[in-house]
Amino acid sequence: MKRLILLIFLLLFFVFSKSQVHAQACHTRVLDPNVAAFLKMIGYEDLSLAQLRRMPIDQIKFAGPPPRPYPQEDVKRIKITADSIPVLVFNASKGQNLPILINYHGGGFISPLLPGLEHSLWQESKTYGAIVFAIDYRVAPEHKFPAAVNDSYHAFKWIAQHGRELGGDTSRIALMGNSAGANLVAVIAQKAKKEGIARKIKLQVMNGLPVDLRPSNMETSISYQLNAKGYFQTKDACYFSIETYAPGQINNPEVSPILTKDLTGLPSAVIINAEFDPLREDGILYAAQLRKAGVKVWDKCFAGQIHCLIGLPPGAPALQEYEALVKAALKESFQK
Repeated sequence: MKRLILLIFLLLFFVFSKSQVHAQACHTRVLDPNVAAFLKMIGYEDLSLAQLRRMPIDQIKFAGPPPRPYPQEDVKRIKITADSIPVLVFNASKGQNLPILINYHGGGFISPLLPGLEHSLWQESKTYGAIVFAIDYRVAPEHKFPAAVNDSYHAFKWIAQHGRELGGDTSRIALMGNSAGANLVAVIAQKAKKEGIARKIKLQVMNGLPVDLRPSNMETSISYQLNAKGYFQTKDACYFSIETYAPGQINNPEVSPILTKDLTGLPSAVIINAEFDPLREDGILYAAQLRKAGVKVWDKCFAGQIHCLIGLPPGAPALQEYEALVKAALKESFQK
């Protein structure tokens, strides 16, 4: 009897502990009608890992939304560092001494900074009243790991030194990234801590964060199993991305930043998750680990949504909530 009571206690403790780690998880299993309509409109179909491997890489590399017009006078196209890293500098207000948002785009470490992403970057500059530095880091398969990490980190250091020359306030720097870009944000913050310059980053914003790219995680994570197919970002696409970007490097903390043991002293973080995203539990777990290390975290799991809140129309309530969360975090972080 005592043994049975002990087993029940341990089971309850395990369940309770897991519920604390996953407190932000959302499990409606009801897809937002706007997102369902978006997937139908684009004719979305799942591609298997075998299909992805057979496709010409350019079909994957340059797949993205069509370009949307915005005022071209609001952007400067420059190249920085000895590596001539391309950077787009968006200043929608044409102001001076503005907060700096350093943006790292998504695309599975395979797609470059596509023209179809530029409108959203310009909109970020407008929405947050900031200068957005969008980093066009090198991508796979031509440039495998650590090329993207090196470009991203060197660009951050250059902007921290030279951002004032382009109208930015280098005492107010935030890193922002979607998907693969969110991974790079986590890695850059950790590298900055190792180098003793993490204080230069006031906030890291990570949307659709892949933080553990090991197959063992992909095969056991609840969200990878529930959302393996059917919701734009798939488990097979994640496998293809990591084998293309960083073969043999999955246990490297600069590929899987959850493997870094000491997360103390990292910048405050916003972590955005979506119910129907295979990567959802990655973001939830990293948020919990950061909190455990004493890092201030704002996190939110958006019910009914897919990876990076893709497919929502402008002004959708979820997008408004996301922007309000980021604005609040920026305001608090920049006051420190």
